[in-house]
Amino acid sequence: MIRRIKALYDFYETAPRTATALELRDFGEEANSRLPNWGKDRRSPRDEPVEVADTYVISNTNPVNSVPLFGSDGHTGLVIVPDDENPENNFLYDPNGSYPSKEFGSDRTLWGPGASLKDYVRYQLTDGPAVTVRRYDTNAAQEREIQERIEQIGGSPITNEGLPGMGCTTGVSRAIDGVGPFGKIDETMWPSKLDEQLERARRYKRKFDGM
Repeated sequence: MIRRIKALYDFYETAPRTATALELRDFGEEANSRLPNWGKDRRSPRDEPVEVADTYVISNTNPVNSVPLFGSDGHTGLVIVPDDENPENNFLYDPNGSYPSKEFGSDRTLWGPGASLKDYVRYQLTDGPAVTVRRYDTNAAQEREIQERIEQIGGSPITNEGLPGMGCTTGVSRAIDGVGPFGKIDETMWPSKLDEQLERARRYKRKFDGM
């Protein structure tokens, strides 16, 4: 959970779907190039474009991080791809993570083209196949609320257990709790526990599973 965060891309038209890790990698540039255009396919009853952002929660439940006396788990992160065709507005939250960025380094919030969904997914899959990415349809106001919360939470949240450096899932669960499609989220420091909550609620529009 001190490590990374994986984000993903999808262009399936029905929901929810699953895909293997190999299929996800094969999406490549084609899938990445389609990300900014998804919102333009969503229309209101009057057939007018609806401004929708895509928010992804990435659950890496590979047991790559050990917490003495607590157990082992992976990492949780979040990526927002806004529907304005501007990669400068891509947003990636990697609390207590190590995703590298030439512009910003690691363990912080990333903006712009360096917050690549495709690259982030590949980075997380280096831990193993137990990576699940869920996509949620969020509007501009919900996106701003999540980002404003993240500004307050910061890149190194402290868990309720008082553990520094272990707050990736704590940060993400605080950021999305009660916002739009996410509904009520119980705060947890464990990626697997948040992953279970999100799956039980099934409020996502798409799902990719690297298992």
